[in-house]
Amino acid sequence: MTYIRVTIFLLSIILSLHLVAQEKANPSDSNPNYCGGQIWFDDWYCHFNYGIESSVVEVNSWFVHENTTTQAPTRASGKLRFGIEPRSGDLSQLDFRFKIRVKLPALEDRVELLLSDDEDDVNQQAVKAARSEQLGSNDRATLALQFKDKPDSKVSYRLGLGRGSQVYTRARYKDEFSVNINSKFSYFAEVNYYSDDQFGVEFEGALSRNIDNKHAIEFENTFRYRDKSEDLFWRHQFKYLYLRDGKTSYLFTAMIDGLNKPSYRKEQMLVSLRYKRNVLRPWLFVELEPFILWLREEDFRTSYGIALRAEVHFPDY
Repeated sequence: MTYIRVTIFLLSIILSLHLVAQEKANPSDSNPNYCGGQIWFDDWYCHFNYGIESSVVEVNSWFVHENTTTQAPTRASGKLRFGIEPRSGDLSQLDFRFKIRVKLPALEDRVELLLSDDEDDVNQQAVKAARSEQLGSNDRATLALQFKDKPDSKVSYRLGLGRGSQVYTRARYKDEFSVNINSKFSYFAEVNYYSDDQFGVEFEGALSRNIDNKHAIEFENTFRYRDKSEDLFWRHQFKYLYLRDGKTSYLFTAMIDGLNKPSYRKEQMLVSLRYKRNVLRPWLFVELEPFILWLREEDFRTSYGIALRAEVHFPDY
C-alpha cells in the first residue's frame, strides 16, 4: 500500500467516525472555535486531538448497554511520523508511519482497537531501507481488535486485517522477569495465521540492562517461521541508549538479519545513531539518524544515509 493509500485509509476512518460523533454531540461541542482561537501551530493539533477523541468515544459507545457500570474516560494514544531518508543509491526514500491504540472502557479495557502499519511486527525497523524485502517492506496498514481475558493478562488474541489486507488471527504470550536489580529479560512467543501467508510462529527475546539513570543497553534476538515459504527469518540486534536530559536522547543500533534458505546467511547489516529531541511543544519530536547499510541485493555495497523525521504524539502527556 502506497503512502497516499495508507494516509487516505487512516484519515477516512477517523473522519467517518468523527462525523458520526459530531451528529450526536451538542451544538456547542461541535463549535469550530472550541479550541479558543489558538495560533495555527496549536490549533491544528487541538482540532486533530478533538477528532480522535470524538471518534473513540463513538466507538466505545457501541458497546455500552444499560447495565454498564461507571467507566473510566475513553482515551486514545498514538503517534504520526513523517520522514525523508536519502542514502547513496536512493536519494528519494520517503517514510510515513502511524500507530493508534484505543482502549475500550465499556469492555473493561480487555479489548483494544489498533490502527497502525504492522503494529508490533518483526519488520518494524526505524530505517525504512532496512525493513526486510523478504518480509514485505511495503507500507501496509493494519486494522485489528486485540482481546485479553483480563487487562493485565500475559496472553493476548488479535483478529484483523494486515500484511496487504490479509485476514489474520494470532495468539501471543508476553512476559518479562528480573535477572538482577539492574537487568531484565523480556520476551514474547506467538502463533499466527494469515489468509495468504498461512501459519507462522514468532519469538523475540531481549536482555536489557540499566547502567545508570542515563545509560542502558539491550541485546535482542528475533525469529519468525513462515509455513508458506518454509523459511526462518532471524535478527540479532544491539542497542545503546543515552538520555542526555528530559528532552534529548541518543540511540546507537547495530543490527544483522537473514534467512535460513537457501542457506543460513545474512541478508543485511545496519549501523545507526539516532538523535531525538522534543522541540517547541510537548507533543512534537524531531529525529536525525545517520546510518550505514549493507544489503545482499546490492552485493553488500556500503550505503551511507541520513534520516530526517518529525514525530507527533497524541495526546500530549
